[in-house]
Amino acid sequence: MGNKFAFRCTWLLFAAILIAASGCRTKRVLEKSPLVPLGENALMELVQAHTFDFYTLNGKMAVRAQSPGQNGSFKINLRMASDSVIWMSITPALGIEAARVLLRPDSLKFIDKLNNTYYRGGFDLLDSMINYYAEYSLVQNILTGNPIQIDPDEKYVASVDGLNYMLTTKTGRKLRKSIEVTEDLYGVPALGVVKQRKYRKAKEKYDDSDLIIKRYTVRPGDFKVVRSQVDDIAFGRSLQVDYDDFRETEGRLLPMKITIRASAPDQSAKFELSYSRIRLDEQQTYPFKIPAKYTPFR
Repeated sequence: MGNKFAFRCTWLLFAAILIAASGCRTKRVLEKSPLVPLGENALMELVQAHTFDFYTLNGKMAVRAQSPGQNGSFKINLRMASDSVIWMSITPALGIEAARVLLRPDSLKFIDKLNNTYYRGGFDLLDSMINYYAEYSLVQNILTGNPIQIDPDEKYVASVDGLNYMLTTKTGRKLRKSIEVTEDLYGVPALGVVKQRKYRKAKEKYDDSDLIIKRYTVRPGDFKVVRSQVDDIAFGRSLQVDYDDFRETEGRLLPMKITIRASAPDQSAKFELSYSRIRLDEQQTYPFKIPAKYTPFR
C-alpha cells in the first residue's frame, strides 16, 4: 500500500512539473510572439501599402565604408527623382568634392575629380563595390528604406518571428534541407550549403533564379520592412540591408540610419549610412558634365 501511494505521489509530482513547465513555455511563447498571424497575401499587401513614396528627394548623409584592408568615411549630397535619376556629390573629410555620380535606370556615370578620370557605362562597377548584382531600383530602394528586390508575383511564406513578421520566398524541400545559416566577417547571416548531395539534386531541378532566397523582416503597426536579406545560393552571395531610426518626414516614414552588409565567397563589405537632412518633392537639378581633359577610369 505504501509503495502504491509513493508511486502515485511520484507520478502526480512529475505530472505537475510537466504541466507547470508546459504552462511556462506557453507563456514565454505568448510573451515573445504576441502577434496575430497573417497570410502571405495580406502581409504583402500591407508591406506594399506602406512603402516610401516620393516625387523628389534631397538629402545629406554621412557614410562609413568598411572592407578587409580598407576603411573610410565621407559625406554625400543626394538628389533623387523617383524611378528616374539618382545624383550624388561625394565629399571626403577635407570638404572638397572628390566625385560626382549620376545613375539612371539604364546607366551609371561618375567623375573622379581627384584623379581626373571618369566612368560611363552599366552597373558592373557598382556590382564589384557591393559584391552583389546592382540595378537602379536596388539603389533607390536602399536609399529610401524600401524592401529590396521584393516581387508580389513570387510565392512567399508569412510567419511570426518574435515581435516581427517575416516574409520568406517559398523554397523546395530538398533545397531547404541542404542549407543552413552561417555568418561572415561582418555578421551577415547568409545561407550556406551543408548537404552537397541534396543541393546538387535541387540545383538540377531549379533555375538559378529559384536559388535566390529572400527574407523580409516586417515590424507591426506601420508594416515597415526593417531588414531585407537576399541570398544567392548559386553564386554564394548575400546582401543584407537594415533600416533603423525611422522618422516622419512630411507625413512619410524614412529610416535615418541604413546599414548595408554584402558578402561574396572571396570578399565582404559593410556600409553605414546616416541621414542628417531630408527634403521632399522640391524642384531640383542634377548637374553632371565630364570634363574634356578627363580620361576613362580603368
